[in-house]
Amino acid sequence: MKKTINPYSLIVSCVLVILGIVLNIVDIAYLKTTSNVCVNIGCSLIASGLVLLFSAILIDYHQEYLAWHEWKLEKIFKTRAEKNNESDPKLESHHVKQLDGIAFGLSSFRSNRSEDVLLCMQSGMNVRLLVMDPNSDFIKQREIEEGASEGSISQSIFNLIDWANNLNKQSNKGKIEIKLYNAMTLDFYWRLDDEIYIGPYLYGVVSQQTITYKYIKGGKGFSLYSKYFEKLWNDDNFSYNI
Repeated sequence: MKKTINPYSLIVSCVLVILGIVLNIVDIAYLKTTSNVCVNIGCSLIASGLVLLFSAILIDYHQEYLAWHEWKLEKIFKTRAEKNNESDPKLESHHVKQLDGIAFGLSSFRSNRSEDVLLCMQSGMNVRLLVMDPNSDFIKQREIEEGASEGSISQSIFNLIDWANNLNKQSNKGKIEIKLYNAMTLDFYWRLDDEIYIGPYLYGVVSQQTITYKYIKGGKGFSLYSKYFEKLWNDDNFSYNI
């Protein structure tokens, strides 16, 4: 993680140290007061400046370090399309073993990555997708929120199901399993082995233009979201097989 220091703390601490040094020089060289008033004040300013500087370097940085290191939030993408540019090519190695997702129809992914997904499946990758029930009233609401044409998201999910069935027929190892849910829109979730991408579905914004966050395994973020997915996946009162 890049180390940063609060610039205002740095400026103030430097001013205090310089002012303290100046007071010491003025008193010793020119004023020569018997009680060393200026020297005492100057030393206090120097000490205060050093304390502020060390605080900015050690304490403020430590708090920033904890926020990023413990959660292992590695990257923030302005759009989900930028996230796709990073995550999708990782399937080209055909060594990905686990792909989990919460999404809708994944039309762009299906169009561009079908061959890579199949080759990963033939190498043992299993895919689990939580998708909104295409017959749900919540689908109609999401279409309104995105400004999509009526029935477009629903049809995209039906196409996703057909796509999964087709790839499953071609693979004798890994499989794609889809579970449906009938509830308000969940956040986008995408796990590739030890990396998780998570982001909201915003009102009036298409999903590909939505901010997305990347967490890596070993941090609180990855642990929280992976456990949440498992909970939803295994809750028969929430998600159900096609």
